[in-house]
Amino acid sequence: MMAGDMGRMMQEMMQGRMIASAMQPFRRVEGQLAYFRAELRITDVQAQTWNAFADAVRAQAERLRQATQQAITSATEPGPVLQQMERRIGLLSTHLEAMRAISAAATPLYAALSEEQRRTADELMSEHFRSMRMGMGIP
Repeated sequence: MMAGDMGRMMQEMMQGRMIASAMQPFRRVEGQLAYFRAELRITDVQAQTWNAFADAVRAQAERLRQATQQAITSATEPGPVLQQMERRIGLLSTHLEAMRAISAAATPLYAALSEEQRRTADELMSEHFRSMRMGMGIP
């Protein structure tokens, strides 16, 4: 095997791992929602507000999954630096819009929670955001 073939193979393996890693958060959305609902002990009275929140999370997770997949696909051919920056800005903008949509759905849910549930929500989300930062290389 020639050195160029080996290098190309290694690059393809690394890209495959990068894609798998980037798509990981989208594989367990339903499980995370079920876990959060159970930990929060959502009551029947809170169910409608919870469902609106969960639907927002699902919709935004799908939107982010698609944007991430598109970004990964387009990143295989880097192109000029300004084009790379624009793609990154686009993906970050999608993340920001998703966070705003989820926050808007979380506001009425948080208001409907008891003090104990709020403490649990604060703890769960702190853990969630911490793991997100670590995944992005942010301390």
